[in-house]
Amino acid sequence: MRALVCGSIGPFTDALRVKKVADPEPGPDEVLIKVESCGIAFPDVLMMEGKHISKKTAPYTPGSDVCGTVVQLGEDVTSLKLGQRVFGNAISVTDTAGEGGCAELCRVIADQVYPVPSGVSPHVCAGFEFNYGTTWHAFVDIARVQPGETILVLGASGGIGMSAIDIGKSLGCTVIACCSTEDKLKAARKQGADVLINYSEDLKGELKAQKLYGRIDVVYDPVGGSVSEVALRALGWRGRFLVCGFAAGGANPKAAIPSVPLNLALLNERAILGVFWGAWRARDRDVGHRKHMQKMLELLQKGELNPTISQVYTLEQAIDACADLMGRRVIAKVCISPTGARL
Repeated sequence: MRALVCGSIGPFTDALRVKKVADPEPGPDEVLIKVESCGIAFPDVLMMEGKHISKKTAPYTPGSDVCGTVVQLGEDVTSLKLGQRVFGNAISVTDTAGEGGCAELCRVIADQVYPVPSGVSPHVCAGFEFNYGTTWHAFVDIARVQPGETILVLGASGGIGMSAIDIGKSLGCTVIACCSTEDKLKAARKQGADVLINYSEDLKGELKAQKLYGRIDVVYDPVGGSVSEVALRALGWRGRFLVCGFAAGGANPKAAIPSVPLNLALLNERAILGVFWGAWRARDRDVGHRKHMQKMLELLQKGELNPTISQVYTLEQAIDACADLMGRRVIAKVCISPTGARL
């Protein structure tokens, strides 16, 4: 089969190649799927370059969120059948090219995948679990968001940001979308944001002009950098600041980790809260996550959640996909299709 292989840890432009590798074989309680789509995100690129908190050893095949068709059953699998379309996390093995999501075939654990809902595209499914799972956990478990509250989303046009708009609206909140360009603001509006702010100009001034400064309940920040402190100061009484990432740093995320005066937490009894979805899933043994997924899939099927996928790349275009992610040119989620499934 064909697979995307990260041959070394370092600049993705040098490390990524499409290669022919051996087909993986499903083990007990696993199935092999033909991959229609694999979601790819900012952390995937950081892992390729050795800059993420989670480390990989080359060679390996990147990508974890996959959607595809079951083509082979492992021993003792009775919950799935051949030809069934599913989505979930690819089994990824470091030091092994071809064991990951960006490949024509991949292994998944049978009892950890979900059936593809009728009428939902493979790209929506492949881009769903990471972004929406992270944000649902952040809003429901950590911030305990309530209907009627106001959420300010930094980097609102990215995959995490667009999920925050979508989930925030489904929870009955007012959502303020902060983006850096007019095209990104238009995408946020289409996703359902109530208020649009171009934060490349004057975030504090815009919030004051719209009488929102000091009245925000939750800030969701996957961006970091200079706007974080401004957003923190805009929180009202017992506001919650959710730290989700540092995308503003691009290839050097540490450069976007802000230093904020802790007296800002004391004032208004604000809370600064970290969001580490992967670690929570591991500690919780996926119990809470599976409940969240069932609820979100119900909302998806009812049309109350509407994920946006802006672009699908081929395996051969993987370097372009990574460059667009790192250059913050991406709107919403992007996917790689090893088998040519169209958007």
